[in-house]
Amino acid sequence: MVTRRTLVKSALAFTTWRGVAQAQQPWPARPIRLICPLSAGGPTDALARQVAKQLGTSLGQSLVVENVLGAAGQVGLDQLRRSPADGYTIGISANTIQAIAPHLRKLPYDTIKDFTALGGLAGFPYALMVSAKSPINSVQDLVARAKAEPGKLVAGSAGVGTGTELTIAMLAQHAGLSFNQVNYKGSAPVTQDLLAGNIDFTMDVISSTVPMWKQGMVKVLATTGAKRHKVIKDAPAMNEIYPGFEFSAWFAMYGPADLPAAVTHRISDELLAIQKTQEFQAFIENRGLDAMPASAEQLAKSTRDEFAKWGELIAKMPKRES
Repeated sequence: MVTRRTLVKSALAFTTWRGVAQAQQPWPARPIRLICPLSAGGPTDALARQVAKQLGTSLGQSLVVENVLGAAGQVGLDQLRRSPADGYTIGISANTIQAIAPHLRKLPYDTIKDFTALGGLAGFPYALMVSAKSPINSVQDLVARAKAEPGKLVAGSAGVGTGTELTIAMLAQHAGLSFNQVNYKGSAPVTQDLLAGNIDFTMDVISSTVPMWKQGMVKVLATTGAKRHKVIKDAPAMNEIYPGFEFSAWFAMYGPADLPAAVTHRISDELLAIQKTQEFQAFIENRGLDAMPASAEQLAKSTRDEFAKWGELIAKMPKRES
């Protein structure tokens, strides 16, 4: 005779068996969520989708890119931090978010302790650009106009605490002037307003700049790397005009803190393998990016080093207006 007690015991046994079976499933056993904390159509998003495509193939599971916007990456990173450390939510970020932003504003997380470094993706400088229709043809032109009419020249920023905002601030500091800065939620809307003539200039990631420059949509006045960019060779490096003005950045992958070592190493190994593929090399080459093959351990060290370096540099900069 089947009693209520027998049914309860059977249900409990089945539930326990199912939980054990799921725990023993090899990772990944289902699709993975990839958080992109910046706007769709921007440089971070483009790289995230390329990595999602190739990493998904390598892992045998699809990676679904989700753009989680707000506070220049803060909302997306906070969501990544609060995700289960099971390998089914990872995210793309940059040193501007992980190592620089914490020194510019209060964050709801610790960028060193609350995330697991997974691997490097690509390095890049920023580019100072104006619309192809702009009468401004050089950094000197831009600075002269800004000094002639203080506060009138409009600079578009991808948001507070981004590399865009920081490089605009560096230009203002080196040139001894100020701009009328407008903050957006990501670089895609900045570019739209630049091309529409609603703002005068911006500093953007080189991977966004190169395709538009090739199509004759923008003029590049300078780049921020240590030397002239390999693609836009006619544009001077900023340090040719203002010695000491140098800024390079990178994209990388992170997960929540305490990610299982096996998952961390698997993703790290796959990302290193992707760096060697012709598809990925063509992707970064076409956008003017530089390869950044870095293991999880190497990225963790780079993040700590950049955090310390920018903490010292920003402490010496003039206080930002809130």
